Amino acid sequence: MKEVLTLIKKKKLEFAQVPFIKFLQDKSIDPRQRLAWSPAFAPFAMSFKDFNRSVLRREPADSLLQEMVNQHSYEDGRHWVWFLQDMKVMGYDNPINYTDILKFLWGEETQKVRQMAYDLFAICTFEEDILMKLVVVESIEATGNVALFEIAQVAKELQQITKQHHPYFGESHYAKETGHIQAQMDDVEHFVESIELTEAQRKKAFILVEKVFVDFTEAMNEMLVFAQKHPYDKPFITTVNIEQSRTAA
Repeated sequence: MKEVLTLIKKKKLEFAQVPFIKFLQDKSIDPRQRLAWSPAFAPFAMSFKDFNRSVLRREPADSLLQEMVNQHSYEDGRHWVWFLQDMKVMGYDNPINYTDILKFLWGEETQKVRQMAYDLFAICTFEEDILMKLVVVESIEATGNVALFEIAQVAKELQQITKQHHPYFGESHYAKETGHIQAQMDDVEHFVESIELTEAQRKKAFILVEKVFVDFTEAMNEMLVFAQKHPYDKPFITTVNIEQSRTAA
């Protein structure tokens, strides 16, 4: 598994350089605008509950690795509650036509985010090798560790405006994202690294790592485009380009 973790670390460094991350780091942009993509992230944030509960978790566990994945699924599978809390705090809980919300969540501007969720379900639902599920979890955690760190920095600035804690986008969520599977075990990283893979497993694991990082990169690129087109206070009803709006003003 050591070679797989090395690849994940390499992809993690590359992911840290994507334009979406640079956008989050740009303090010349209002922190609310840097998180203007957040309502469009709902298809993934909300589906993650089902992914953890119905796809990753298998009870009773038939191995130590499955028990580790189960423990992880209980932690990650409850973060959707924090997402809802943040949507409320950030002012996105106003009355909106139900059909407009459906068109928004299943529209063209959230296609990559939805595809990211669909692909995770497709990869893992009928996967019998728990090691491959572990590889997917490790890859997801690596992307989350990068993105949530930068998002938490933006949330610090946002908190100065809202005067409220942001459980999903803030530091409390990032603190849960260690970059590795979350299990009740000392030195999880060393344990995972010491796992021996067959050549066939190693090749498949490499493919899965690449796929997860491609999907997350494309989804984050989509969120960047969304934030560049939608003012943070009108995410559902306007596609006016922010820069054009500033120029017109």
